[in-house]
Amino acid sequence: MIVVGGYYLEQCVKPHEKVGFGSGGRAAMAIASAGVPVDWYYYSPSEDCRRVALSLAHENIAHFPHDSDALITFRYFHPLSSPVYSPSNPAISPSIEVEGDVVLRFGFMEGDAVVRGGRVIYDPQSPNEPISYSKNGSIASNLAIVLNATEVRKLGRSDDETEAVKKVGTIDNADVVLVKAGAEGCRVYLSGELQGTVPPYKSERVYKIGSGDVFSASFAYQWGVLGKSEMESADVASRCTSQYCETRLPTVLANEDLKRLKSIERKREGRIYIAGPFFTVGELWVIEEAWKALTELGAEVFSPYHAVGFGSADQVADADLKGLDECTAVLAFIDGCDLGTIFEIGYARSKNVPVVALSENAKDGDLTMLTGTGCILIDDFSTAIYRAAWESWR
Repeated sequence: MIVVGGYYLEQCVKPHEKVGFGSGGRAAMAIASAGVPVDWYYYSPSEDCRRVALSLAHENIAHFPHDSDALITFRYFHPLSSPVYSPSNPAISPSIEVEGDVVLRFGFMEGDAVVRGGRVIYDPQSPNEPISYSKNGSIASNLAIVLNATEVRKLGRSDDETEAVKKVGTIDNADVVLVKAGAEGCRVYLSGELQGTVPPYKSERVYKIGSGDVFSASFAYQWGVLGKSEMESADVASRCTSQYCETRLPTVLANEDLKRLKSIERKREGRIYIAGPFFTVGELWVIEEAWKALTELGAEVFSPYHAVGFGSADQVADADLKGLDECTAVLAFIDGCDLGTIFEIGYARSKNVPVVALSENAKDGDLTMLTGTGCILIDDFSTAIYRAAWESWR
């Protein structure tokens, strides 16, 4: 099998992580773990080729680096934040050309890949300006395109997903279009018609950086190598992605642990109350990041800062409690033990509303009442965001 996709350095501030993977490297390692020989094509400055070969060495991976000017670094503050990359405007290298029976092609920042393949899986990974598969002359006997909900609308030039999928299929002669829709799961289209939706699966922790790489690699292995159906392949890919989010270990193997994963069912349209102080720049930043992350997940949010703001004590309290009464879950930021936040937690638990509390440095003694009243304590921002969304929907 051929994987053509980038090798990039990835840094995350919180939780701290510094690795060399990129979409191509992570996918190659995941597929190689299943015992499949992988020819991996990527860009790398000549002086870094040996380091890349050693850092991602595997008996099933053959490296085919193509020269580029610089090694690109992606820097995330947390796994749900938008990355800052450097160099910010990388020089474009000549296109990589590959030909094979089964090919997984990712989008590049420093070049392009022209593919001639049998079964091809294409993941442009470019939400701002996704590029069609065939624009550069690539062809495939059978083509599956993996897009998120934003990419499919932009690539299909329509706000109606079904219409956008049909346009994408026509432009690229795609047999399969997979639309990843976050908490709504992955919708599988064949010849422009919706075949079904594969659910997301629950993980104890959520580390999102690289999760899309694992999804595409898993689908490519199941559909491209094993010849499984589109729906079955997408379901295994969703399960492998959940496992990766918890362990950070890229693999496409469908083991017994995957079969035991529980799907996330959106049983109702919930609303999440964001409880936390917003009196300093740091506190405001956390509230803003939480509001943005939850909104991008498709969750409905009530944030006292955004919805009520500042005012007299009686005005603020009445409006906040009214908003809390209409919510189905609470996401609380409790470091610092803000009295207003603690009151809101107690009020919510008295009404049996689930509370997800993010605590990174609270003392054990501060958590006694929260633990004793059934609050869900999380020490990781991105995991807290997802857990709050899941609790609000169940």
